Amino acid sequence: MKIGFIGKGKVAQALSAALKACHDVRFGVREPSEARQGSLSEVARWADVVILTTPWRVEAEVVAEIAPHVAGKPVIDATNPVAISPNGPGISADAQPSAAERLQASLPKSHVVKTFNQIGAEFMADASVLNIKPVMFAATDNEAAKKAVLSLVADAGFEAVDTGPLANARHLESLAMLWIWQAAKGPLGRNFGFALSHAQTKGIT
Repeated sequence: MKIGFIGKGKVAQALSAALKACHDVRFGVREPSEARQGSLSEVARWADVVILTTPWRVEAEVVAEIAPHVAGKPVIDATNPVAISPNGPGISADAQPSAAERLQASLPKSHVVKTFNQIGAEFMADASVLNIKPVMFAATDNEAAKKAVLSLVADAGFEAVDTGPLANARHLESLAMLWIWQAAKGPLGRNFGFALSHAQTKGIT
């Protein structure tokens, strides 16, 4: 699969390291200067799946450039709308009902999927460094996009879990804020990820 990253920061670099063994990856940047880089529009046109890894608010600047080239494609929103308050990190008041839903409104012909936002970049390159496989939830309104993206999430080393419609992205962004708060202020620091514990017996009531 051809995976196009919009941005080349820590998340893009980490995820590309995890996915490049199974997929062809490129980076969309303002000023391409290296192999596997192209302009935002070139990479969006080339890719089967686009992963938005820009900081919060910057994505609004790139939407106009990629929109003509991502119609009908999954667009993964890996951003988090972080605002800093006296109590620590929280969700920006501008990101209502969620950053992902706002992105979908800006890209009505694409299939936005919220995922790859619930853990730090340091675990995206190699999720196996955690002693239990970390979970990564994904929310979207499109079934074909969901299937493709859950497969990518699994390829990146996470337990891929469907969390329903894109409206649930607001909960995934809140989950991310818990991770970010721990990383910035909490006792766990950055050295953890969320994981699922499954019952050994089905049908427990």
